[in-house]
Amino acid sequence: MGTPMTAEKGALEAAEAFIHAIQWSEHTTIWTLLSDAGRTTALSVAVDNGLDRVTAARIRDNVSDPRQLEDFFTRLLGGLRRDLRSVDIDQLEPGVLTCHPSNNSIDVELTNPSLLPGTDHWAAGHLVLTANEAGEWCVERLVPRIAGR
Repeated sequence: MGTPMTAEKGALEAAEAFIHAIQWSEHTTIWTLLSDAGRTTALSVAVDNGLDRVTAARIRDNVSDPRQLEDFFTRLLGGLRRDLRSVDIDQLEPGVLTCHPSNNSIDVELTNPSLLPGTDHWAAGHLVLTANEAGEWCVERLVPRIAGR
C-alpha cells in the first residue's frame, strides 16, 4: 500500500474527488469512486426503495440498459444530496483523516465553514474509505452528521 503518508494522500484525493462529484453532479464518477461494499449498499438501498432486483443485478454486473443506469445514478446522487441536506454542499471540504490499520480503512471528516463568529468549521459528517485490491482508495460509505446531533 506504500507509506502511511502516501496512503493518507491517496485517501484524501479520493475523498476530494467524491465531494467534487457530488457538488458537480458527476454521478458516474460517484459510482466509479465507490468500493464494492459501497456499491452493494447503494443497490440494496435502491431495492428497498423500489428498484427491481433484476435491474439491480444488471447494474451490479455492468450489463444494464443505459437509461436504467442513468436513472439509478441520478437517484444515487439525489440520495447523497439528501444525506447532506443540513450542509452547504458547495462549501463541503475534507478535514481530518483518521487511519484504522486494523481494517485498512481511513475516515475523512467532512467540514463546512461556519458563519458564526469565533468558529472556523463544523463537522458535516465523514467518509469511510477502504483500499481495493489495486491499492486505490474507494468510498465505502458516507456518514452524514444531521443538524442538531
